[in-house]
Amino acid sequence: MRRRNLVLSGLGAAALVLSTGCDSTVGLDLQANNFREVIAPGACKTRDDASRIDLSVLLLGGDGQLTPDSRLSGAKGIVGQQLDRSSFDFAKAPADAGNMLTSDAVASDPNGNELGLGFQTEGLRYHYSGGEDRALESKLVVLMFDKSGSLIGRDPFSGNVDISKASDNLGERLAFFQGVVNQLPSNYRISLVPFSGEFAEITEMYSLPSLNRDVILEGLEAATRDVAGLTPLARALGSTYDAVISQNLNGLNPVVVLFTDGLEGDDVSGDLDAQIARYETGGLNGEPVPVIIVHLQPPPTVDARFRGRDARLADLACRTGGEYIFLERAEEFTTTSYLRSAVLERIDGAWLLDVQTTFDGAAFNPSAYLVSTQLQVNLAGEQRSFTLQRAPRGDQRDTRLWFVKE
Repeated sequence: MRRRNLVLSGLGAAALVLSTGCDSTVGLDLQANNFREVIAPGACKTRDDASRIDLSVLLLGGDGQLTPDSRLSGAKGIVGQQLDRSSFDFAKAPADAGNMLTSDAVASDPNGNELGLGFQTEGLRYHYSGGEDRALESKLVVLMFDKSGSLIGRDPFSGNVDISKASDNLGERLAFFQGVVNQLPSNYRISLVPFSGEFAEITEMYSLPSLNRDVILEGLEAATRDVAGLTPLARALGSTYDAVISQNLNGLNPVVVLFTDGLEGDDVSGDLDAQIARYETGGLNGEPVPVIIVHLQPPPTVDARFRGRDARLADLACRTGGEYIFLERAEEFTTTSYLRSAVLERIDGAWLLDVQTTFDGAAFNPSAYLVSTQLQVNLAGEQRSFTLQRAPRGDQRDTRLWFVKE
C-alpha cells in the first residue's frame, strides 16, 4: 500500500542522515513526500441543526494521501505529530469578496439570501475506512454503477429517447471511472455491480472480487452502452451487501463507490433507510461499510423535483462514514482536475476536521444551505488551500458545502 511505502522511504532517509554525524539536518526526512495539495470533498453534519460538522480533508503528497504515519521531506517526525487543529484555518472565499459580510464563511439559503456564518475548528482525527484495525488490509472496492435510462434521456416506461433530458449522453462517466479503476493500487480487488430496472446485476464475471482490471473495464463499457429503466437503489444496496460485501468481510476491507444520477420518483424497490442501517453497522466488528457517492445532476429540462442535491443520498454517505460528491454537469467528470483524486484517496480514508458553526443561531431557519469558504492548511512550513465556492461564471463545479438544518 502507498502508506507502507511512505514509512519505508522515511526510514531509509533517516539512516542516511544519521550516518553524517553532526549535521543540522539530523532527524529530518529528506527523501519522503512534499505536501503539494489539499482537497475538501465534502462534509457531514454531526448535529441535526448543523451547529457541528465533520469536514473531510485530503492532504496529498507525491505518492498519494498523507496519513498520520506518512513522512514529509525536510520535516521531523511523522505527519500525525506535526498536524493538529491549529494547522487549519478558514478565510472568506474569493467569490464572496464583493459582499459586505465579514465572516469567514457565507451561507446561502434556497432563495439566494446570504448570511455570515462562523466556522471554528474544535478537533482533528484521521478516519480509516473500515476502522483503524483494518488500515493495512487490502481493499475491496465495490463499484455500484447506475445504468438507468435517464442517463441517455430514455423514458423508463415508453422507451423513447429525448437527448435534451439526458444526464450524460456522451458517456463521460465511463472515462472517469475507467481512470479510477486504472489508478487503484494493484492489490485492491474490484467488484462491479451495475443496477437499473428492478434489480442489481450480480454476475460471476464482473461482481466476483477481481484483480483483473481488464474484466472490470469491459463491464463498465457494457454498463454504459446498455441503459434502460429506473433506479432500484434500495434493492441494489441490499443485493450488493448480501452477495458481495457480506461474503468477503473477513478477507477484504470493503468500500463502496456508488455512481447515480438520482432517483426517478419514489424508490419502490425496498426500504432505503433499512439498507442504510445495514451499511452503517454491517462491516467487520460492527464498523460501517463506507459508501462514497458520486451524484450526477440531470439537466434543466428534467422535472425540478429530480434536480439538486439529495438528502437521502447524503444521509447514506454520512451515516456510513463515506462521502457525498455532487456534480452539476457530466462535463465535470473530465474537467474537474481533483475529482479523481478525491474519489481514489477517499477510499482509504480522510482527515476529519471537527468544526463548530453558528447555524444554531436565530438567523438561520430550518432549511437547506450552501456554504462557501476557503480552507487553509499549514503543514511542515508549507501552506495550501482549497476553495469551496461557486465559480462566478459557472465554468467550474459548485464546490460549496451543503447542509439541511432541521
